[in-house]
Amino acid sequence: AWLARLFAGEFPFPAVPLAPLPAADRPAAEHDALARAAGCRDLFVLHADPVAGERAIVEVVRAASDRVLVLTPNSGAADRLAERLLAAGVGVVRALADDENPVRPAPAVAKVTSAALGAARAEQTRREAAAALAAALAAAQRRADAFAPVAKAVARLAEVNEVLAARDAEVTARVARRDRVESDLRAETDTPFATGLAKLKAGHAAAGAADAAELQAATAAHAARGMVLARAKEQLAELSRKPGFFGRLFGGKPKPGTPDPADLERQVQALEAEVAALGARATELHARNEAAATARAAECERRVAAEVAARRAAVEALVAEADDARARARAEAAALNKVITAAVPTDDHASAVGALAAARANAAEVERTAPEVLARAVSDARAVVGTPGCVGTDPAFATIPEDPPFGLLVLDRAEELPEPEFPRLARLAARWVLVGDALPAPRPALNGRAPRPAGEGPFLARLARALDREPWGAEGDRLVCRLVPITADQRRAATREPLADRPEIELRFVAAAADPLLAEIAFPGAMPVPDAKGFLFHALGEVLLRPCGAPVWAHAPDAISATWPAADTDRAAVWVELEPGVREKVSGTGPFAYTAAVSFDPAAGWDADRAAAWLDAHLPPPATGRFAALPRAPR
Repeated sequence: AWLARLFAGEFPFPAVPLAPLPAADRPAAEHDALARAAGCRDLFVLHADPVAGERAIVEVVRAASDRVLVLTPNSGAADRLAERLLAAGVGVVRALADDENPVRPAPAVAKVTSAALGAARAEQTRREAAAALAAALAAAQRRADAFAPVAKAVARLAEVNEVLAARDAEVTARVARRDRVESDLRAETDTPFATGLAKLKAGHAAAGAADAAELQAATAAHAARGMVLARAKEQLAELSRKPGFFGRLFGGKPKPGTPDPADLERQVQALEAEVAALGARATELHARNEAAATARAAECERRVAAEVAARRAAVEALVAEADDARARARAEAAALNKVITAAVPTDDHASAVGALAAARANAAEVERTAPEVLARAVSDARAVVGTPGCVGTDPAFATIPEDPPFGLLVLDRAEELPEPEFPRLARLAARWVLVGDALPAPRPALNGRAPRPAGEGPFLARLARALDREPWGAEGDRLVCRLVPITADQRRAATREPLADRPEIELRFVAAAADPLLAEIAFPGAMPVPDAKGFLFHALGEVLLRPCGAPVWAHAPDAISATWPAADTDRAAVWVELEPGVREKVSGTGPFAYTAAVSFDPAAGWDADRAAAWLDAHLPPPATGRFAALPRAPR
């Protein structure tokens, strides 16, 4: 989707930051292109021949602060790039495809393949572990020699410590046994004591049952006589309510069949005495039964308490015996420790023993984690170089947890990259630099057919056209000054008008909202850039500075100058008169010309403030283009 928007003409990109480059003797065009390519946070295209491209890739990788993946379709180029990066002091892994021989032609490159790095790192790790183990063994032996006089004490101490541990466990067990004597006793069911206690309780239960039966009989008799008494009282009360009761009571004759009140009264009194006697008997039996039950329960508890005391005393004797044995073991251990401590400092001995154990553990860990050593070896390198076939097959791609795994992807000879491959490879990094022949020569018309439209062609060339915002460019035998960026379609539809007095110079206009807009000026390819700049200023009033980096100001009595050191390296630089007292120093030729300096003449009225204001007004905004062409590398 991002590429589709780009090829549709969208260009919503911010200015490209410039990355600092290591000091080197390079042309201004190369310095500017590399600084922009290394600093670009998304996609950048570098047009370069293979020799200049390889040199540029090394510079971009050196300037990058994150991990870099460099892919080239040529395995020989991958070897050269790896060798160049190694010579530049960059840590490199030469990742190999399945069909590549790990023994590379260049010995230096053969040493940085994943297999070689893993083997070297594994061997180095083994050597370090073996050396550490040998040192620990020697230190332990020295401590053992010093420890020899008390070796017997140490051996005995180990035995005593075992005995002491056993005694501790024995004391703990016996104390626990003592504490649960009573609960264990009460839980017993088949011991002689439990059997005897059960018989005693059975006898008590039988006696209690007899007492209960006697009490029940007395209670029942008391209740029965009480009922008889109650009926007699009711009869007596009934007679007292009938007429003639007092007459009969005081001498009158009762009716036939009527109970004699006096006999009834005496009967009531006799029953009351009998009921009272039976109640007293029942109360006495209840009290006696309660006392007997309490006595029987107390007898059982006395037997249990006596048995608990006897058993606890026996266990106490065992606890005391075990405690004494433990105390003797502790005393012996303390004496042995005193002897050992006096003969060998404990901390030195413990340190030697601990170091030996750690060295042995480390040696074992090294052997166990040999595959992980390879992972660490390849993950330490800052650059991975290979062909596209190495992606996903070399161990360098199996040890990177981040997503994406690389900060920067550099594709060499990108003109050979099929367009569908770029989205697949682009997922490996957060930003990308494509290097290669991005400006192929246009195909001539064949059999009367028109050349290929600008929207078609190799993927890299289409990218370059979409990202190109360079102020100067070459079109065939012409040097073109681009005043405003236009699309390829606008360029094809532009109105082209040669100057009447200088027909070799062509003005190109594009349609605008109002009047046609002057977008480009095409000069003869042989015209020097200083002459073209002079024409731009004197004919159009255009000052097109092309700086490289930040200026350095110098103030002298005869001149105030702003110099761009990265561009001021060309001894053949030419000065161009822009306006009275203002000159531009132009370094380089053709599309690779840059502003090396701007000088202001104090004799013409220029001072520091006025010079700074003029420069601020004429400096171009920071470059937004993501394309640059490198000068052809010298053979």
